[in-house]
Amino acid sequence: MFIKSKELEIIEKAPFTNDLLNRKESADALTSFILSTDEPLVICIDAPWGQGKTSFLKMWEQDLANRKIPTIYYNAWESDFTDDALISLIGEVSASISRISENGDKPKALKHLKKAKNLGVTLLKNTLPVATKIATSGLLDMDKITEKALSDFTESVVKDKIDKYEESKNSLISFRNSLTDLAESISSPDNPLPLVFIIDELDRCRPTFAIEVLEKAKHFFNVKNIVFILGADKTQLGHSIKAIYGRDLDVDGYLRRFIDIDYLLPSPEKGLFIKALFSKYSFTEYFSKKQGNELQYEGEQALKIFTELFDIPEFA
Repeated sequence: MFIKSKELEIIEKAPFTNDLLNRKESADALTSFILSTDEPLVICIDAPWGQGKTSFLKMWEQDLANRKIPTIYYNAWESDFTDDALISLIGEVSASISRISENGDKPKALKHLKKAKNLGVTLLKNTLPVATKIATSGLLDMDKITEKALSDFTESVVKDKIDKYEESKNSLISFRNSLTDLAESISSPDNPLPLVFIIDELDRCRPTFAIEVLEKAKHFFNVKNIVFILGADKTQLGHSIKAIYGRDLDVDGYLRRFIDIDYLLPSPEKGLFIKALFSKYSFTEYFSKKQGNELQYEGEQALKIFTELFDIPEFA
């Protein structure tokens, strides 16, 4: 028997049809919450690996789309090959702009997106290290550089860094303003809705990239009417953060800098969870093909056994 995980079928007009873990109630509660405010929010959907975070987020994404709420789904794990998280985040907005602005003012949205992209380029350029003539593989003869020349050069580098800092600060303000305008333009003025940016698989990324996504999402996209939804096992995410900052780091304190609200996805009932796994890995189909009177109850018995094993700590 070859066991392979099946992709969950999400029916467009009824995305929770195959919701085997009864998660629709959580989606409805979260939707009501994000529609209750226009303030910037970062919400973490927390659950251990294997308990259906991605399936839940994809069903919820389609449900939000059905409600005409502009939504972007971003798989961080599939994007951590990029050199800078800001590039991929802006890229996701750019790739989705036609779809998410279909109920708003699309020409205006495109205009604000173009401005945000140009400002993003400026921000990225200003984060590059200052090029120094000294670090030119020995092209300069250090013995011939006078103390005054070295002093003048150092002063120019410092001034350049200060200028870049001031430019970056102004560019960041303008970047956020353009994102605010973009978020307003993608929905109808009569029914303003937030832009929901779902970031999934954050806990599977390279530690450095996971941290960078958190920082860029919070510092650059922290504007009205943009809501970030993070799908992550916070325990695993904590291990990634400690790999960078050390074992003694207060992970909860660190994450509170970026996450406004934690939502612990309710643990599924043991029977429902095992049934979902049987369906996901085609065990139900496998047992249904077995022939003979003595085998007709084998699938039901296996389901009961695994359901009871689920309560034993060594197996849970």
